[in-house]
Amino acid sequence: MVTQAEVTGLDGNDGMLEAIRWRQGTSGEDVRRPIRHLFLFIGAEPNTNWLFGSGVMLDAKGFVLTGRDIADERRSLETSRRGVFAIGDVRSGSVKRVAAAVGEGAQVVATLHAHLAASGQESPVVANR
Repeated sequence: MVTQAEVTGLDGNDGMLEAIRWRQGTSGEDVRRPIRHLFLFIGAEPNTNWLFGSGVMLDAKGFVLTGRDIADERRSLETSRRGVFAIGDVRSGSVKRVAAAVGEGAQVVATLHAHLAASGQESPVVANR
């Protein structure tokens, strides 16, 4: 496993990965190794600076707090701002997996309809043509 490195190149032939080039973060050394598989994990540092001053609460690491992390009466993916929801990697406590984010997105659609109904607003009509 390689950590704290910047991938600088992928080498291969006919769509098959054969080698990876990277710059090691601690030493700055350029490395090339014959490797056929690559997994990138980039969700560990949320890009939430734009939320400062919005009323959306963040945890100590900058991830968005939702649901019971804020208050018992909050809907599960609702932020500290009523009617504003967060899903996926940006959410505090998420599992940082694409499939989970997709499921949370589907869950929020139903939750948004319930939120709009409770506030006396009509749910948007989605036409499939």
